[in-house]
This record gives sequence, structure tokens and C-alpha cells, in this order.
Amino acid sequence: MILITCCLIVFVIIFGFIVQRRRIKASSPVFLLIILFSSIIGFASTFAWYGKPHPVACAFQPWLLGFSVISLISALSAKTWRMWRIFRSTLKRTVIKRAKIFILYCIMVVPAVFIILVWTIVSTPTAAIEEKDGEDHYVCTTGGFTGKPGGIVFFSILVAYDAIVLLFGAFLSIVTRNVPSFFNESKLVAISIYNLGFLSVVVIPVFLVLQEYNPFAAWIIRTVAILYAFSATLLLQFLPKLVGVIILDRGSESSPVTLTT
Repeated sequence: MILITCCLIVFVIIFGFIVQRRRIKASSPVFLLIILFSSIIGFASTFAWYGKPHPVACAFQPWLLGFSVISLISALSAKTWRMWRIFRSTLKRTVIKRAKIFILYCIMVVPAVFIILVWTIVSTPTAAIEEKDGEDHYVCTTGGFTGKPGGIVFFSILVAYDAIVLLFGAFLSIVTRNVPSFFNESKLVAISIYNLGFLSVVVIPVFLVLQEYNPFAAWIIRTVAILYAFSATLLLQFLPKLVGVIILDRGSESSPVTLTT
């Protein structure tokens, strides 16, 4: 999946910056790249759980997965906000600069980074031997000043903040539902909401229970969930663009770019 994502980065660079195509420019290629790099970090985060747990790998787990998730959600929400600002008034032409959208993206990402930073300092993830189902297992756990409860608290705070950002994206997807379909990407936010809802309601509770009794089964559930969440978003985001540019447009431009990004 990382290799496929790298190929998509090349696709966006070529048709978004070098040989500009309207389908790509309308989706803001800068944020398409952010989505792709976020997905690469998300896919790579699964490697932090491979092999025997190590304190360094355990410490990187919330950074890799936590940052990639909030970055992906924030990029989708910022892109939808851009559509809302451009099309909310039909009486005048609205110019939305990339810098303004990127600032909004940073505003949404920075609090999550702060949460993870405090998590790392106060309730440092580490590795230790614990008894699971009558056997000793070397697992990632919480150290620092708080011990195990602190990790659960910070994890819950991070998930709650991600949910708030998703609700913001959900609101934007509702108010932009009447935007012309060529530009409308509210479905991207909708699939992200579905992914987070699925992970929160089903996977996270199951994972927390299995982690106490069967760490291997918990590892499988978590890995599949991560791969599903990022893969589904990439599929929805880029498959229509690949089909549109390569098959429908046959690599040519049918009309000039009219959006200012």
C-alpha cells in the first residue's frame, strides 16, 4: 500500500503541478499530497507493532498513528471548508488562497500534536513484561508519571478530539451537499466519519478487551482496522481522479481551471 501511495504522489505532482489538469486542481493538489503523506505514515505505523515490543517503538506508536489520523481528517475537513467558502455565495467570485486553507489545517492538527506530546511526557509509552491469559508477554504499556491509567486517559482525549474535528467536517459536508458534483467532495468526509465510527464503536472496544487476554488477536484487529481506514479513504479520494484523468480525459484537458487555490 505504501508503494501504491507513492505512485499516487507522482500522479498528483504531474497532473496537479507540472501538466495541470482541472480534475486535480479542483481538489487542491497540496492537500491531496497531505492526504497521501498522512496515509503513508498511517500505513507505516503498523510496523511499530511488529516483532518484540521495544520502548522506542512503543513510544512512536501514538505519534505515528495519532498524527496520521488527525492529519488525514484535518486535510479532508479543510478541503471541504474550501468548497463551502467558494460556493456559499453565488453573487460574487471568492478567492481562497492555499495559505489560508493550510492555516486552518494547522489549527486542527496542532491541538492533537500537543495532546500526544503531553501524553509522551506524562504517561510515556514503554515496553514491559505483563501476564496475559496466564502467560508472560512482553507488551507495550504505559510508564511515566501516571502508569497504565494515564495512557487510557490520553488515548480517550485524543479520540474525542478526533471526533470533534470529524463532526466539524460532517457539518461542512452537509452545507456543501448542493455544490456541483465536479467539485463536491463531501463524500470523502462522510467515509472518514464512517471509518472513525466503525473504529470507535466496534474495533476500539474489541481491541481493548482482546489486548488483556490475547495480544496477538488484538494486534490483528488493530492492523486490519488501520489498513482499512486509510485504504478506503484513498480509494474514494483517488479512484475517481485516476479514472477521470487517464480514461475519461485521456490525459488531455477539456476545459481551463477556474478555481483559485
